[in-house]
Amino acid sequence: MNTIMPDSSVLSTPADRLSATVIKHGACVGSPNPDDWFPPEPDHNTQESARARQRYEEHARRLCSGCPVQMQCLEYALRIEAALPLTWIHGIYGGTAPWQRARIIRYRRRAAMRKVC
Repeated sequence: MNTIMPDSSVLSTPADRLSATVIKHGACVGSPNPDDWFPPEPDHNTQESARARQRYEEHARRLCSGCPVQMQCLEYALRIEAALPLTWIHGIYGGTAPWQRARIIRYRRRAAMRKVC
């Protein structure tokens, strides 16, 4: 799965349709423990932080593996979060951790700027 640029069918889907698709078909919908998608984030200022971030990312991948709308969920989160301050990005969407989505958002912004210039 290419998390930077999904296929064109996902990119061309309006955000409200992405949201509706995720709500209807997402593996997270109806979960007995919705808090699984919002685990405590690791502290970035400790020596343990690299291992904790890796465990968080593995949890995110495991949680969303096999979800039929994982790419749509990720794309929806990226679109919504692109307008937010980075400190407001939390939770697991499309099998990714918040800092992974922030990195994708920064990559896409730089790529868009290169196209403009």
